[in-house]
Amino acid sequence: MADQLPSWTDGPAKAQILEFVRSVTEPGASFVPAADRIAAFDNDGTLWCEKPMNPQADFLLRRWEETAQAHPGKAKEQPWKAVTEGDQAWLAGVLAHVPELTRGVTEAYAGITVEAFERAVRAFFDTARHPVLGVPYTRLGYQPMRELIDLLTAMQFEVYICSAGGRDFVRAVAGQMYGIPRQRVIGSGTTLEYRHGAVYRTKGVEQPIDDGPGKPVHIWTRTGRKPLLAGGNADGDAAMLRTARFGLLIRHDDAGREFAYDAGSEKALAKAKERDWTVVSMQNDFKVVFDL
Repeated sequence: MADQLPSWTDGPAKAQILEFVRSVTEPGASFVPAADRIAAFDNDGTLWCEKPMNPQADFLLRRWEETAQAHPGKAKEQPWKAVTEGDQAWLAGVLAHVPELTRGVTEAYAGITVEAFERAVRAFFDTARHPVLGVPYTRLGYQPMRELIDLLTAMQFEVYICSAGGRDFVRAVAGQMYGIPRQRVIGSGTTLEYRHGAVYRTKGVEQPIDDGPGKPVHIWTRTGRKPLLAGGNADGDAAMLRTARFGLLIRHDDAGREFAYDAGSEKALAKAKERDWTVVSMQNDFKVVFDL
């Protein structure tokens, strides 16, 4: 198994991962039948780069700008107003404006079919580039995490993405980036409705959203199991990690090759010590970050 994680530095984190996988897949007291081997990973900051903004945020900002240009009246309302005026302070604090943010997210692509939405997502990924690293977003999945997914798949785990971001947004590239089929993408979503032979997006939001305590709920709803292994990087992943037998927490501490930040993960890092989760230092445990 060691040869299947070549982008990981030999050290405690890699050793703990390999020992856990060995313990649940080989005969012994810890053996788990293949049917019960569920792994779940957060996406933003766990499988792909989320700074200075995650790809879906970029996707939405572009849509808000297009909408404001096409409908000038929208430019007087938030969040379209902030985009039109380049109000970086408002956008940086958008989480303090939940009603406006929710409205902007749900209205952005409401009223179109799920196929039309996926075409818009694919067009975005075909053309957009990361604002700092200058490469397509699809090149910015973490190579060591892709190797871990491949290892788990080889050991008969069913691997799921469990993202606070949009389920249908991530589905468009999950196979390409991670080898995870679209039916194993769990995430937040708009409500849907059937009309005249097609499925349409609406302005509603499925509840609970796939973050915090919503993650274990979504995983159980989809799989009927708790994850055997779970990986995340932020406070919103802590509930999911708590339900798993093996918890993996990615720490962003490599300013040279990616971005260094603990904001939004302080509680999870404190919990990691209490609950014996494996903390992965991007600086120390990843030989490479991206396959560029």
